[in-house]
Amino acid sequence: MNPQTVTIGDTQIRVLSTVKGLVSEAAIVESEIESFKPDLVALSIGPEEIKGTREWDGQPYDMSGWDEIYGLSLRKVVGDDGVRLPPPSFSKAIEVSDSKNLEVIGIDMDEESFTESYTSNVSTWQLYKRGRLEKTMAKRGIEGTTPQDIVVNMENSIREITGFAKLEDDRVQAMTENIKSNLDKSKILVIVELSNADILLKSLKES
Repeated sequence: MNPQTVTIGDTQIRVLSTVKGLVSEAAIVESEIESFKPDLVALSIGPEEIKGTREWDGQPYDMSGWDEIYGLSLRKVVGDDGVRLPPPSFSKAIEVSDSKNLEVIGIDMDEESFTESYTSNVSTWQLYKRGRLEKTMAKRGIEGTTPQDIVVNMENSIREITGFAKLEDDRVQAMTENIKSNLDKSKILVIVELSNADILLKSLKES
């Protein structure tokens, strides 16, 4: 979670990468908000997920097969107590932002935009290939000796399927545009999943 800063106009944008579900990153997020003192906290989740995370009642999540595989692989590395849903980096960001009366937004695609991108980019054949990949990973787990390894190896495997790579690119483009629509702020802290952090930084630098 090494933060990097991009300046666009008069706005400092601090990008902090996160491993989804890792408990230890909550403290890092809190420390970053305290030290950077942003005017806006932007999370790489959909706008609808902000309210859901803020109001989570502690009941179990409905998880996709991919999320279950990812969670099990992560637990093998950090133990059961090291992984939690909703992702601690996001839930802590919302909690701290609310306590400081900071605006917090979701910059990923909304549900409608995600559905449009998914149906445009992912063919039936590509969906079948992803299903086969999921079955293979369910048996073997995701390779990696660190949480970061697991995230990168999972993402690289998914991005080998062209339609899903395009879907991820569309997500990053949406995040970039949503960040740029808030350049009236002096400081923006962006907390983004590790798998898309470098691509988002590149996109912002090219803006």
